[in-house]
Amino acid sequence: MSDAYLKAAATRRTNYVLANKSSVPDNKIEAIVQACVLHNPSTFNTQSGRAVIVTGAAHAKLWKLVSESQLKTLEQGPRRTLVESRLKAFAGAYGSIMFFEDQAVIDAITVKMPMFTKQFPTWSSNSAGMLQVAVWTALSAEGLGASLQHNGAYSDELVADIHKTFSLPTTWTSTAIMPFGDPAAPPAEKTFGPIEERVKFIKE
Repeated sequence: MSDAYLKAAATRRTNYVLANKSSVPDNKIEAIVQACVLHNPSTFNTQSGRAVIVTGAAHAKLWKLVSESQLKTLEQGPRRTLVESRLKAFAGAYGSIMFFEDQAVIDAITVKMPMFTKQFPTWSSNSAGMLQVAVWTALSAEGLGASLQHNGAYSDELVADIHKTFSLPTTWTSTAIMPFGDPAAPPAEKTFGPIEERVKFIKE
């Protein structure tokens, strides 16, 4: 029973070379994201995960904001050239999914359970990561390529611009942005270290 899931997990890869098209209909993409958000684990069932799907002009607007924010801090040189190339690739994808955690929800549960104040940020991050990999794996299973970017972590000003541009609550904390689309090239080769050094099975 687990074989299908493990196969999907194994085929989920970072793919930077994406076409501005999708072989998966928009309503299917929306249904996938909705299902992942609905069933994603969260501490005390806080359901703090949020997702915004953008395509077309909205997708272009998002990456224009990101590009302007990141490039203004970089001088001409190899680093800027690399960043420009990556940003252009992300903007050239079919769409993006913006992931957030609703800080208002987390703050509310923290008030109710102050004994876990230090733990809630970690638990929120755990929930955010699970949501991202669930969406990524599901899109991959449908044949779409994607990558996970964390541009929102670089600039509070950028996050504020995203909130304003897309009319999002300011309590939504950016956790990642996932550009997606039909793969235009295979992902890079991936190598693995010895699994025996990474997984331990202890019997008593």
